[in-house]
Amino acid sequence: MSFFAAVGIALDALLVHKGRSILTSLGIVIGISAVIAMVSAGEGARLLLEERLSSLGKNLILVRAGTPVSQVMTADGTPLTRDDARAIRQRLGHELTGVAEVQQFQRLVSRHGLHHPTAVTGTTPELPLVRGWHVQNGRFLSEDDLKKLADVCVLGATLKDKLFPHQVNVLGQTLRLDFLQLRVIGEMAPKGRSPLGFDQDDQLWLPLTTLQYKLGGGDRLTMIVTSTPSAEDLDRVKTDIAALLRQRRHVQPGNENFDVSSINEITDLARTVTTVLQLLVAIVAGISLVVGGIGIMNIMLVSVAERTHEIGIRMAIGATPAHVLTQFLIEALVLSLAGGLIGLTLGLAASFVMAGLIGWPLVISPLAILAACGVSGAVGVFFGYYPAWKASRLEPIEALRRE
Repeated sequence: MSFFAAVGIALDALLVHKGRSILTSLGIVIGISAVIAMVSAGEGARLLLEERLSSLGKNLILVRAGTPVSQVMTADGTPLTRDDARAIRQRLGHELTGVAEVQQFQRLVSRHGLHHPTAVTGTTPELPLVRGWHVQNGRFLSEDDLKKLADVCVLGATLKDKLFPHQVNVLGQTLRLDFLQLRVIGEMAPKGRSPLGFDQDDQLWLPLTTLQYKLGGGDRLTMIVTSTPSAEDLDRVKTDIAALLRQRRHVQPGNENFDVSSINEITDLARTVTTVLQLLVAIVAGISLVVGGIGIMNIMLVSVAERTHEIGIRMAIGATPAHVLTQFLIEALVLSLAGGLIGLTLGLAASFVMAGLIGWPLVISPLAILAACGVSGAVGVFFGYYPAWKASRLEPIEALRRE
C-alpha cells in the first residue's frame, strides 16, 4: 500500500469520529499556537525595545545620586552637583562624547488658557551631542544662555502639540512656567517613548542655571549624562567615573552613595525579562503538547480496541505486523499534524492581532513555523507508537473472534 493510500485510510478513520478527533488534537493546537504567537511577540518586543533604546542614546552612561537599588539621595545628604560634572569633564573628557548636567521636575506649563503638566528639564548645551538627539527647528541651548540665565526653552514634539496645536512654526512664541515667561528657541525631533514607557517628547528644556537660580532648583542635579564614542570603551570609562567619584566623596568600593550605570545594563535587563517570559510560555506550551500527546495515545488505544476485528481481517488477507504498525502510526501522525496546522493558523492570527493592538513590529519566524510542524509530527509519532505497536502484535485468529 502506498503512503498516500495509507494517509487516505487514516483520514477516513479519523473523520468517522470528527468530534473526538478534534478534542484529541486540542492540546496540540494550544501548544503550537502558543509557541508561534509568543515567538512572534518576543521578536516584535525585542525589535521595539532596541528601537526605543536607540532613542535614549548610544553608549550612554548615567550617573545618579543614591545607591544602585534606591536611586534616591542617601542619608549622608550628598547630592550630585555641577562640581562633580566638572571633575568628570576635566579628568575624563578626552574619552567622552560630552558631559551634560540634568535637573528635572514635573511642572505645569501654560499658554493662552492651555495647561499641560510636563517634565521640565534644566540642562546644558552638550545634551543633544551626548544623547544623539537632533533639533528639528531652531536651535538648542547655548553657553551664552547659561551665562545670562536666559528665559528661553526648547520644546519636545508632544508638548508642542499640546500648547501649540494648530501652529507649524512656534519659534519666538512664549509660554509660562510658574512666574517665568519663556521664549521658544527650538523644537526637538520626535524620539518616541523610552523602554520604561516615558514619553521623551513630552518635555521642556531650559538652561540649567535658569532652573536653578530663578525657579529655586538649587545646586543639586538629578543626574549627569555622558557617553563614549565607542561601545568598547563603555565599561572601562564607567569604571573610571565610579573611581573618580569614590575619590571625591571619600567612600570605599561597596559603600558608594552614587550609581553609575550604562545603557547596556538596561538593555541586558530588558532582554533577560523578555527571555524569561518566552521561556515560561515555552514551558506552558510544552505541557500542552505533552497533554495533547497523551490524548492522542488514549484515543489511538481506543481506536485499536474498536477496530480489532478489522485488524484481524487485514492480517488474514496478507497484511504484515509492519503494515499495521505503519497504518496506525500514520493515523497518529495525521491527527497531530492536523492539530499542528490548526495551531499554526491560530498562532499566526494571534500574532497579527497582538501586533496591531500593542503596536509592535510583526515578526514571523520561518524557523519557528518549521519547528512547530516538526514538533507536532514528532509528538504524534512518539505517543502513537505504543498503540500502533500493540495493534501490530495482535494475533489474527484472536482478532477475528472479536466483534
